[in-house]
Amino acid sequence: MNLKKLVYGMYMYPAILAQKYIQLGTNIFEKNWDTLIILDACRTDAIKRVAPEYDFIESVDSIWSVGSTSKEWYLHTFQSRDVTDVSLVSGNGWTKHLFETEPDWKYWTATRNSIWHSISALDAPLQRSLPASEDFYSYVPVVGDHGADLGTTPLPDEVTDAAIHEHRRVAPKKMIIHYMQPHEPYVQKQNDGELLDMHAHPLDSLEAGNASRKEVYSAYIENLREALNSVSRLLRNIDSERVAITADHGELFGEWNGYAHPAAFPHPAVRKVPWIITHASNIANEEVDPPRQIEASAKERLSDLGYL
Repeated sequence: MNLKKLVYGMYMYPAILAQKYIQLGTNIFEKNWDTLIILDACRTDAIKRVAPEYDFIESVDSIWSVGSTSKEWYLHTFQSRDVTDVSLVSGNGWTKHLFETEPDWKYWTATRNSIWHSISALDAPLQRSLPASEDFYSYVPVVGDHGADLGTTPLPDEVTDAAIHEHRRVAPKKMIIHYMQPHEPYVQKQNDGELLDMHAHPLDSLEAGNASRKEVYSAYIENLREALNSVSRLLRNIDSERVAITADHGELFGEWNGYAHPAAFPHPAVRKVPWIITHASNIANEEVDPPRQIEASAKERLSDLGYL
């Protein structure tokens, strides 16, 4: 075991235990919103950089997240939470693992090169306090199919279509919509409109010295644009008076010698996430198809994103 991994492990496990009893960050249920859009792994500085390109972003504030991984965010956001008035439309594979029953696969610890990336059975008490999928007003795990061909599930428009369809179908009091981008893999459109798998595991390449920070961060920004372009379409196809745009966590590109978003990591690039307020109005009224559910285990979905 190398020194970096040992030092981080000595910090991480006590930090995870402490977070069971001490809330760090702002729970999104403490904020005022009707529709909440989650951009996975979105840094505050990144969205500030592209904000002038989008009319629906007037200003970018920030809050401190309750976690530095999606799993932490879901655990600390939803534990002991009444979600009977909340519709959840999520492209994040952790929803299947945390809110649905998979008795053959409960807890795991993964490694990402030299950094432990997730949480083991230490979070079992928190997981037992989570709502089940049937406790939500409605629950739509979006798997998609186009993204699967490129190693990412799902693409932004697949989440947008599912969210538009569900919003019109059930007219929820509150809706949470979780996009996987700008989380890696980085996917962008070529000039002919086709999707290109640009970087399957760019942060591994950056850590190994096989890619520059400028190159990887530029691809990350393009991945963020893909998500925001789709969010723009969402906002023209639903009615919602108060829409908040935020992230579950940010991303590291070498800060404190860290990459991606290790568990319980305190760096502001991971824990300080954007908070944007806008609104939505169904002026486009596009027709969308119901989301097509593809059988995929939580293991397969998380593996696509580099966790396994």
